[in-house]
Amino acid sequence: MLNKDEIIKAKILEGADKLFQKYGLGKTTMEDIAKDAGKGKSTLYYYFKSKEEIFDAIISREKDQFFQMLKGEISKAPTALEKFKTFYIKRFEMMKKMANLYAVLVSETRESLFATGGDCHWRKKYDEKEMIILKSILEYGMISGEFRILSEDELEKLAFVMASAQRGIEFDLLMYDKLDEMHSYLSLLLQLVMNGIKKS
Repeated sequence: MLNKDEIIKAKILEGADKLFQKYGLGKTTMEDIAKDAGKGKSTLYYYFKSKEEIFDAIISREKDQFFQMLKGEISKAPTALEKFKTFYIKRFEMMKKMANLYAVLVSETRESLFATGGDCHWRKKYDEKEMIILKSILEYGMISGEFRILSEDELEKLAFVMASAQRGIEFDLLMYDKLDEMHSYLSLLLQLVMNGIKKS
């Protein structure tokens, strides 16, 4: 059962999530968030130092729920190929669900990339989690005999290439409003990778 503080924080995050999706991070103010939650700004600042911290909490909550679900689904898949398919399909489903919020994240990441000393901290820890999952699937494929044996260096680089290619595809399709086409692009990516590493 949630305590009083947890209930208030949940209400703040729920309202802020809608505001960020509607107006973006830049145009949403702490005053807007406080008003939506029916709280004073002083109360809001008691729980969160800034709107960026609130945005970070929303992204963290969504991503943590996703990774918990993703690991469970991948563990059920019997082969490495099926595990990769599960990874991409579930990732695609999450993207559809979080399309508006992800658009805000893409915008903020892009601004950060062009800013002096920019730091895309919202992405880093989740990029690392995805790399770990992709690497573990590759290792599973080598053990099961589906993939040829890769060196540790090849393993690291391939996981990085797969994760980077996926994010690049997501970014561009979202920017050009073609998110519905993502599944076909990711299927092609997976096919190319599998053909390159399958055991002959």
